Amino acid sequence: MRFRKLLEVIQGQRHDFLNHLQVISGLLQLNKEERLRDYLSQVSLELARLSKTARIKIPDVTACLLNAYHDAAMNQVDLELEVTSDFTGCVVPGPVVAEALEHCMIPFFKLMESPHAQERFMKVYFQENEGNNICRLLFPEPLLGDLDHFENELNYVGSLLGPSGGRVNMAVANGGVEIFLVFPGNEKQ
Repeated sequence: MRFRKLLEVIQGQRHDFLNHLQVISGLLQLNKEERLRDYLSQVSLELARLSKTARIKIPDVTACLLNAYHDAAMNQVDLELEVTSDFTGCVVPGPVVAEALEHCMIPFFKLMESPHAQERFMKVYFQENEGNNICRLLFPEPLLGDLDHFENELNYVGSLLGPSGGRVNMAVANGGVEIFLVFPGNEKQ
């Protein structure tokens, strides 16, 4: 887990919070009620997006997702998160789930560091299917040479998940990439 990155995230959130308070204070002093309502609405949407990270009941994964939001902001990437499963009952240890996710995201964010990257989005879905916890990552298709780096990371993720019965796959189709992670659930749940 990248704790230094998480510290940057926390410091950034503190900085953003103080900035929001200054903007709100300024708009109040200027009697700009309509702009204040719009601004509060915008801030509320931003906080709602970030709060989705806490829906996963694995703290290591929440930290990983907060890091991902930070990386997305730094690289002007639109990160969309949808959580329909909180991963309760996941038999894969939390730190392993987070490390697997992180290693699936690293190559994407490395590609987004380039100013030549065209499409800048990532969609992350947490779902449950037939007793398994599923995480799907979708993003634009990189150049063919860049896929090698993804495959190297995914080989590592496969070896990480194998002992717990988890697995990872990647598909490239329709101009996009999907990484599909399966984390076995506790059948007794």
